[in-house]
Amino acid sequence: MEQKELERSENDVLLDDILNSVPEETDSETESEETAAAEDIAAASDENNEEAEEISAAGADDEADGEEESSDQDGEINTDGESGGSDDSDEYDDYEDDEDEEDTPKKRKKKKRGHGHIIFGLLLSVVIISVSILAAVLILKCSKEFLGIGKSDIELVIEIPMNSSTADIAEQLYNEGIISNADLFRLFSKFKGADGTYIAGTHTLSPKMDYNTLIETLQEEVENQRETADVVFPEGITLFEAAQKLEEKNVCDAKEFIKVFNAGGFGFDFEEEVRISSLKFYKMEGYFFPDTYQFYVEEDPRVVAKKIYRNFDARVTPDLYGRMRDLDMELEDVLTLASVVQAEAANTRDMKMVASVFFNRLNNPDEYPLLQSDPTTNYVENIIKPNIEFKSETMFKAYDTYQGAGLPPGPICNPGLDAINAVLYPAETDYYYFCSNLETGEFYYAETLEEHNQNLVEAGLV
Repeated sequence: MEQKELERSENDVLLDDILNSVPEETDSETESEETAAAEDIAAASDENNEEAEEISAAGADDEADGEEESSDQDGEINTDGESGGSDDSDEYDDYEDDEDEEDTPKKRKKKKRGHGHIIFGLLLSVVIISVSILAAVLILKCSKEFLGIGKSDIELVIEIPMNSSTADIAEQLYNEGIISNADLFRLFSKFKGADGTYIAGTHTLSPKMDYNTLIETLQEEVENQRETADVVFPEGITLFEAAQKLEEKNVCDAKEFIKVFNAGGFGFDFEEEVRISSLKFYKMEGYFFPDTYQFYVEEDPRVVAKKIYRNFDARVTPDLYGRMRDLDMELEDVLTLASVVQAEAANTRDMKMVASVFFNRLNNPDEYPLLQSDPTTNYVENIIKPNIEFKSETMFKAYDTYQGAGLPPGPICNPGLDAINAVLYPAETDYYYFCSNLETGEFYYAETLEEHNQNLVEAGLV
């Protein structure tokens, strides 16, 4: 029994010695393995550094391949030892996380670029559609102009001067209202090879003609020259008197001309300024610009009227309109007052003085409600009453400034530039009265009624 216990005791001691020796050997082996792994890692690191230098020298394309090789080598290092492998695995995981973090912004940037492409595409589509619409409108407009679609069928007699160029003819056709685009006509004429083939003389044309027909008509020989008539219309002439002159010169019928002239509708901007009133006698009285005109005998009244409209539009310049705005006056009021001034005075000085008298009265309506101009009474008696279709006492009183307050409903004649300028640039006075000697034409001005009565005696009017 004791022997067995002694053997058991010896066995326990031997077992303890064995157990104590095992960790030491394991630690030694582990340290050896860790040392070897560290050396391998250092060597691999040196190899990676050498490869990195070679990769950077090779260029951008080889760099990707170098990264793949380095990654493979890192994988081999991780298998050399447990301790080293564990650390390298953690580093590898961190590397993957870094790559994920770097990839994420790249993906987001790609999404942003995707939205940018969509917006750019939409904008480009809008631009293309807008340009297409504008091009379609332009093509349609040019086509209508080229084919004469939607234009008036009025026939106009055009006199083409000798040695007129295509540009001259195109400008003349534009001014006469035959075409609406002189450049387009010139371009088509050049395309057709018609430049230099036009024949001077009188041609009958219409806005309704297409460009081919216009060119062919202008290339035809002119056999019969139409007779012309020069007509002089003095400042202060009434529309009724002007129409009588046209009929006397065999240009057109007087009544038909007045009807067409008052109807208007020729497309000039000033037509929008014409005041519409049931108290007006002739709607376009005052817009027949006094001048010397040349017309063809037996002409269409519409052609005659449009020519006079065009002259008015040219003579009443933007500067005059600017002055009207400065005075806060409308065109109709300027022409109405100018027509009264024109009928009262014969020279520019007296026109400015008379205009100042009327302005002083208009600016003091409580004390001087009436302009009291004799020509307005004469217009009622000599023009309105003999030619009005239905008698209107309201109209008679409105035009007669001895009965109606302020300005008449419209002009009483057709004033010239001097009278218009006198209204726009009147003299500065304190006069409220004037009169003139009918024999000498001398004017007398007064501030008070007492002075005016004395002037009437001196002028031989009482």
